[in-house]
Amino acid sequence: MIIHRAFYREAALVTLGITAVLVVIVVFQGLSVFLGRAAMGEESKDVVMTLLGLQTLRKLDLLLPLALYFGILLTLSRWYRDSEMTVLAACGIGLTQLLRPVLLFALALAVVVGLGSFFFTPYASRQTDLVKHESARVPEVSRMTPGVFSESEGGKRIFYTARMDAAGDMEDVFISQLEAGKRAVVVARTGHPYIDAKTGDKFLALRDGMVYKGEPGEAKYQIMRYETYNVRLEPKRLEEPPGTVEGLGNRELLARGDGPAIAEWHWRLAKPIIVFVLALYALVLAHTDARRGRLSNLFAAILVYLIYSNLLGLGQTLLKKGQVPPAVGLWWLHAGMLLLVAYLLSQRAHNRPLLPSPARLWRR
Repeated sequence: MIIHRAFYREAALVTLGITAVLVVIVVFQGLSVFLGRAAMGEESKDVVMTLLGLQTLRKLDLLLPLALYFGILLTLSRWYRDSEMTVLAACGIGLTQLLRPVLLFALALAVVVGLGSFFFTPYASRQTDLVKHESARVPEVSRMTPGVFSESEGGKRIFYTARMDAAGDMEDVFISQLEAGKRAVVVARTGHPYIDAKTGDKFLALRDGMVYKGEPGEAKYQIMRYETYNVRLEPKRLEEPPGTVEGLGNRELLARGDGPAIAEWHWRLAKPIIVFVLALYALVLAHTDARRGRLSNLFAAILVYLIYSNLLGLGQTLLKKGQVPPAVGLWWLHAGMLLLVAYLLSQRAHNRPLLPSPARLWRR
């Protein structure tokens, strides 16, 4: 049908554009966070882009339902504003006839969201934990950012260098460290990291500098000048990366069976269902006319999305605490939202107001 093809084409373009905008927002937000962590020495600069890509992949199954929701809403709202829906109604094509293309369009996206929810998002979560675990093996000096004070794990050392090239050679180095309960400050003109060939231990070789040991004002305060001073970089105690329920495979998640695992399983099931529920609400809330503002239906759609997403978060919390039976899961919430949208769709299809006015209720 020509009307269906026109809807698919326009809704797909609008949804694709909204998805691109949402992805750009997520990328820039994540980039600022990871660059901030790298500047503070919490993350290695080499893994920033990898972590950013994995985080974007993890959020795609949340961005796509939202993009489809507003894609359908904006497409049909334009049809209402340009009187195309009025022409279709005069030709005998109402909201019930548009259910089929809307649900088919939602089905295509729900398949993508389902694949992301059950496979790609858990994979990205596991890879994120693995990348963070592997980056912990990187020496402390490799995570230094020129011009920024970096604190080592445990807070026993503070590193600073004014300049550092790609090979790791530094200029104007400052190190503050605790030795036997006393603070020692080491400054050097230059420095570079190296690995001892015999022991494999990592050192930072400093040249042409001063060492200050003790507390200022005490009699045992020492000042020493040196030509070469080697600082041993303590190896980190590495543990296995923590396993989170978000990174568990589907079989492992079902076999675990505790509250967090049940909540995660129902959350994965909920994501493709959300696509259909939001598509129906977009069909209902797209109605607009010249007397109403263009943003009135958009505000209502945002309110519905916020209520739905907050209720989903509440349902997950109840599942984690065991206050909702696993068999019930989040189905009670989906069923309630579907019953409400079925009522609203019936009201809209019969050209009745979605909600009764207070004056009419008062007369009753």
